Amino acid sequence: MPGGKFFMKILTLLLRIPIAIAIRKVIARIWAAARPTAEKREPNEAGVRAGDALAWAALSAAGVAAAQLATRKTAEGTYRVVTGTEPPPPPPSRAQKKAAKKEKKQQAKQDAAKAKA
Repeated sequence: MPGGKFFMKILTLLLRIPIAIAIRKVIARIWAAARPTAEKREPNEAGVRAGDALAWAALSAAGVAAAQLATRKTAEGTYRVVTGTEPPPPPPSRAQKKAAKKEKKQQAKQDAAKAKA
């Protein structure tokens, strides 16, 4: 489908908002259940305990990862339903880009060594 990447970006953007709101509410409920007496959780708040700040950071990070995964999977499913085709692949991660760059550099070194020989 022409413009498939653009359509996928639009779907992802539209789905990200309600999914983020839902995940934020779930995280708040989990926090309230796990630490009902902890009023402060942000690291920059005065009087916050280190354990509470670390637990909040871990819970928040898990929520961000869950929101990203849910957004991508929901957008892919919606793309399939709307277009009847497979969605475009996700963009490469930083680690994938770094590995590809390293591999390209090693290949260039090997090619240079073969040219010398």
